[in-house]
Amino acid sequence: MSLDEVAALKARVQALEDRDAILTTLMQYGHALDYGDVELLMDCFTDDAVRETRRPDGTVNRWAGLEGTREFATTHTHAPEKIHKHLVLNSTVQVKGDTADVVSYMFRFDAGEGDKSHVWGMGRYFDTMRRGADGRWRIQLRVTFIEDDWPGRSRPATGLVTAPAAAPA
Repeated sequence: MSLDEVAALKARVQALEDRDAILTTLMQYGHALDYGDVELLMDCFTDDAVRETRRPDGTVNRWAGLEGTREFATTHTHAPEKIHKHLVLNSTVQVKGDTADVVSYMFRFDAGEGDKSHVWGMGRYFDTMRRGADGRWRIQLRVTFIEDDWPGRSRPATGLVTAPAAAPA
């Protein structure tokens, strides 16, 4: 095997390892959020992270930095009080050195109270991720677009930037 072939193989292996590490962070986010593991959730984000959720009705919630990430992590519902599952699917990953752009489908399934479980929400995550000095990939920017909406869905009590658009009279 030539030196060029070894270098190409090394680059391909690194790309696979990066993709796996990025997807691991995305999966750890769901587990940590659903079961209230605040420290694991905090470790999914960079210290300067910005997290934003946008809904079809114009509502925008935003959390920034360590304080914002901790606020999000400590105020979100979780087991055992509220059973839900955040799933990440069909992720596209574009690694550029120590940063990566990731777009994923997201679904949140909620356990029913006497009823069947149901899809609470769906949409997409647009993530910018950064490899830290420790080699761990973390989310630096997450913009969540909720792509379905229905009356009565609870809204986060924190991070409100923009209220829902007023209905026309």
